[in-house]
Amino acid sequence: MYSKRSSIQGIKAAHLLLASVLVFANVSIAEAAIATYNVTGVFAEPATTVGHTTFNGTFSWDAATETVSELRGTMNSAMYPADDINPNPPQSYPLMHLNYQLAQAIEGNIVTTSVFLKDTTDVFTGGGYATTADNATYYGYLDGNTRNYNAYFTFAFDKTTMSGIADSIVYADCTEGGMMGPLCMTGHNLPEKGTMGAFPLSLTITGVAAVPLPTAVWLFGSTLAGLIGMNRKRVVKA
Repeated sequence: MYSKRSSIQGIKAAHLLLASVLVFANVSIAEAAIATYNVTGVFAEPATTVGHTTFNGTFSWDAATETVSELRGTMNSAMYPADDINPNPPQSYPLMHLNYQLAQAIEGNIVTTSVFLKDTTDVFTGGGYATTADNATYYGYLDGNTRNYNAYFTFAFDKTTMSGIADSIVYADCTEGGMMGPLCMTGHNLPEKGTMGAFPLSLTITGVAAVPLPTAVWLFGSTLAGLIGMNRKRVVKA
């Protein structure tokens, strides 16, 4: 004997399950607007034998809100001086973990963003950091102020193509122990270039493949909708 009440209950349960599937699908579609990218910035260090200074990281870009988020990565630390105890310092020291994305600016189609070692934008001894020629004349000389022992990496990209602009990358490593003493290790493409002549070599931005919504979810949703239709007919017939 077919029960009208049980059929209605079944329809309600099916409605609830289908709603859950649709919500999950909508969330997945919304997340598709936020893409994840890998970013690698490399600075040449011509006046040293340590090799390149390299930042490797990831970030998310929300095209709808034009916002960079979750920018973080690692950068090899400043060059360390050779001395009587350590005449041949290693080519790279423990990586710095830059996890604080504290700045973003958009001018036309160009997005510029920066990530820091510490939870502050104060890098140089006078405070602040530099991304343009307007404020790059002060790169951390000891001036009696308390040193911040901070570091950062800045880069820019074209939001229409997501292509990186190599000349835009800037870094400063003002952590303790560098061979420049009170002067931060820096790299940039400004006329005077960075300390020790460091300058941008390359900037690569590559997309991370998104995980598609499983086909089984869509198939399940379609099947469920069909079952609801069948149950409705049975209720009317009863």
